Amino acid sequence: GQFVQILCSGDSLDPLLPRPFSFLEATTTDFSLLYHVVGQGTQLMGKFKKGDKVHVLGPLGRGFTHSGLRAQQLLLVGGGVGIPPLYHLARTLVKADVAIKKNIHIFLGARHKSLLLCEKNFKKLGVSLYLSTDDGSKGKKGYVTSLLTAHLKKDHTKARVFSCGPTPMLKAVSLVASEFGVPNEVSVEVPMACGFGACLGCALKVKGDTPGSHRFAIACTEGPVFEGSKILWD
Repeated sequence: GQFVQILCSGDSLDPLLPRPFSFLEATTTDFSLLYHVVGQGTQLMGKFKKGDKVHVLGPLGRGFTHSGLRAQQLLLVGGGVGIPPLYHLARTLVKADVAIKKNIHIFLGARHKSLLLCEKNFKKLGVSLYLSTDDGSKGKKGYVTSLLTAHLKKDHTKARVFSCGPTPMLKAVSLVASEFGVPNEVSVEVPMACGFGACLGCALKVKGDTPGSHRFAIACTEGPVFEGSKILWD
């Protein structure tokens, strides 16, 4: 759930602002990322070569809860490039307590099977895996939230949901979790330019301390992981 800021441009400073990336794997000495080439920054990252020096700031932000979960049913819901940090979460949980893998259920969704990331990684962990694609190219045809709903209808005892992906998916997952009364942690996807709360570019509308009120949370420092029920989705 935590992230790093990577300056993709090197010394040329074009583009000027760094890009935020969640971890695929991380230890005390190294980390790895999985990213999709979509714009100027990631195109430049795709040209990095072994031995190149890269400007990195992190780890940053507040991540997922990953302790005290042994007796709970853990439902991890990911979409597209939101899948890698959930693999990091699942791997961290299994590494800490291998017996917990029987309680972990992974729900992955994407537009097409080519965007179903980390499938082999999750299988190696030995966790339960459920797949869906919008076009039916792999797994169940439709949105990943339908898989989550079907599972919760069968059993939502001591369930806890963790989700990461595009905002419409996070909103839908939060609504499903609310319907069944289960806690839901979401890792939001919002522009984070500085990574430490100075630019205020990642402000997120959340519920305030009094009924009916609201405030703006800074995603890069208060998040990027929030309780889904506290976010005021548009």
